[in-house]
Amino acid sequence: MKITIDVLENESNKDNLEYLISDTSNEAITVLMFALIGEARERASYEQFLQTITRIWGYLNEDD
Repeated sequence: MKITIDVLENESNKDNLEYLISDTSNEAITVLMFALIGEARERASYEQFLQTITRIWGYLNEDD
């Protein structure tokens, strides 16, 4: 499986990035989420990691 991510910068707001993902199937999104979780865990303290995952999980479940 090959997944590419393109990053587009908003000209009016350089802090606002848009990510275009080449494959949005459930399998691809699952692979991306595990990769991001692994990367976040390596770069953050345990408390920061839990805080971030909790925020992401809450954001993803707002539609439920």
